[in-house]
Amino acid sequence: MEQKKGTAGKLSYKDIAYDRIKDAILFNRFRIGAIYSQESLCRELGISKTPLREALLELQTDGYVTFCRGRGVLIQPVSFEKAHDILEARMTMEPICAQLAAQRANEEDRQAMDSLLTSLQEGLPSEDGQRLYRIDHSFHRAVIQSAHNEIFFRFLDVVLDHYLRFEVKSVYNNSIDARKVYAEHRKVYEAIAEKDEKKAYKAMETHLKNSFARTLPEYWKK
Repeated sequence: MEQKKGTAGKLSYKDIAYDRIKDAILFNRFRIGAIYSQESLCRELGISKTPLREALLELQTDGYVTFCRGRGVLIQPVSFEKAHDILEARMTMEPICAQLAAQRANEEDRQAMDSLLTSLQEGLPSEDGQRLYRIDHSFHRAVIQSAHNEIFFRFLDVVLDHYLRFEVKSVYNNSIDARKVYAEHRKVYEAIAEKDEKKAYKAMETHLKNSFARTLPEYWKK
């Protein structure tokens, strides 16, 4: 999740509020479809009213919340159509990014991916779903970044955040599925490290198909 920054790279109070609320939505601290008063959000997140409202206005523009007059703020559900569009975007673009990463990744890129996989593997016994999902998505972003295409990265960074809004976060609570996910990630990395473009494309495509089938079959039936 890319942080928004103000002038000179410093986070403003509004930016901090934006990041805290968005993170709470993505990792289900705030329930999708629930309505919260602005006062309760201020108390929950330790944010004052002015930056909170500024952040909520931006989050509304980005599709995360909707103001309900006289009631509060609705945590916006993701429609079936939008969820399918998000999965389709990932399935179309991430294998291409893996293919490009096999061609373009430098040593720093490979070290970053390998380090994330080590953290993922070491964290599996904990079954700490939130922490493992953060590492999981950081790995996907590292692969995309290794394609060295700024347009792909900016687009998919947004797509991955919206994906977290409706993803069923249960895989890392099941040790068998968690090991399967780790093994699929490892295959993607190994293909990139071997500079095998076709293998990297196929490994990412297979991983995404398996992931969607494991947790989101109602959205993805291909």
